[in-house]
Amino acid sequence: MLLPLTKAWAAGHIDSIHVLEGVVVTERLIPKDVIPAQVLGGRDLQRLSAVSVADALRYFAGVQIKDYGGIGGLKTVNVRSMGSQHVGVFYDGLQLGNAQNGQIDLGRFSLDNMETVSIYNGQRSTILQPAKSFSSAAALYMTTRRPTFAAERKTNLKAALKAGSFSTINPSLLYEQRLSPT
Repeated sequence: MLLPLTKAWAAGHIDSIHVLEGVVVTERLIPKDVIPAQVLGGRDLQRLSAVSVADALRYFAGVQIKDYGGIGGLKTVNVRSMGSQHVGVFYDGLQLGNAQNGQIDLGRFSLDNMETVSIYNGQRSTILQPAKSFSSAAALYMTTRRPTFAAERKTNLKAALKAGSFSTINPSLLYEQRLSPT
């Protein structure tokens, strides 16, 4: 009984057109990994009492750091006691390797310019990655931070001095220069 009335009401409004404004939707894609990763980044890395990547890895579960020689000695990582030769180490997506002994000294990498340090039990869930990532029992990814510049600045300069016990000092100097206008 109401159907003829709704048809008559709808027929009376056919000539009216409503134009909607354009809408722009922007959002960052949140990466979803099949294999969960342990990640330290940003402010968390700054708050740690760590100087190198090897020191930061001590805060991850299931990770053992082998320290051969104290300050300046070789520092390697193994995950779930598999040995350091089974851990792939990647710096900004590039595989690191050592032709002499096959182990990467993680004490060489400072946290001053590091954005994130993440470790995977297995490999990342991305399609394009090196064969070493697929063949490793665990993968360590170090990502450097992208430089940010003020409106008209073309360079950034940062000097830092960290001091520790046993007369340990760690000076660092970071120089960044804008290469393109954008």
